[in-house]
Amino acid sequence: MRKILFALITVAVMVTLTWLAAPASASYHDSEAWNMEVKKDHHDKESLEKYKPLILIEAKELGIETEGKELKELAKEVFEKRISTMAEEMDISIEGKGIKELKNEIHHQKVMDKAKELNIETDGKEAKELAKEVYKEMLLKKAEKLGIETEGKEIKELKKAVFSQSVKNEATALGIQTENKDTHELKNEIREQKIYDTATELNLDVKDKSAEQLLQEIISDRAAEAKERKLFPFGDKPDMYHH
Repeated sequence: MRKILFALITVAVMVTLTWLAAPASASYHDSEAWNMEVKKDHHDKESLEKYKPLILIEAKELGIETEGKELKELAKEVFEKRISTMAEEMDISIEGKGIKELKNEIHHQKVMDKAKELNIETDGKEAKELAKEVYKEMLLKKAEKLGIETEGKEIKELKKAVFSQSVKNEATALGIQTENKDTHELKNEIREQKIYDTATELNLDVKDKSAEQLLQEIISDRAAEAKERKLFPFGDKPDMYHH
């Protein structure tokens, strides 16, 4: 039971961080920034405490009372409130529905909206089938935009190519050398560069501090300001091309 509860709370933290990184109306999937941060903490039972300032900010914005509540209880409440709020914004009835059902309905509605935008026929198609079709079309368009050859490539291979090229482009834009570096290495360098950039923008003392130390300082002491100014990790938009 404890393992199940912790798994739920971990998801709650991930969703909380996602919404801190982007408006509720954007997407409830993880942003690449937070995806990179939280994945590392998935099995760390102290990770919830590390993100306490973010959870408190989110709770305040949602009008949730924080006094006297354990952090895991508060994180769960924030998670559920965000899901129900998003559902209501999308005119999805929340009456008598659990969080899992609402998440599925939100996802399906977003797929339907995207299908309409892409001129994909939706009649007679099951939710999973339609979601795959929409995702594939979005992936193909992204690949085309990046100048990636799509002919003869399986979705898995194409997804990897799109993600890799997207990471290289972002690294280049940040002035990071990409030659002889794999995607994982570039992701880490991008993350570190963004952390240092945020710290500099917030006038933090970066001398002799690692990126991890600076990130924790940003989260613990300057989260509200960083969020308001849309600095990393709050400013990154959700990206469907996670890997």
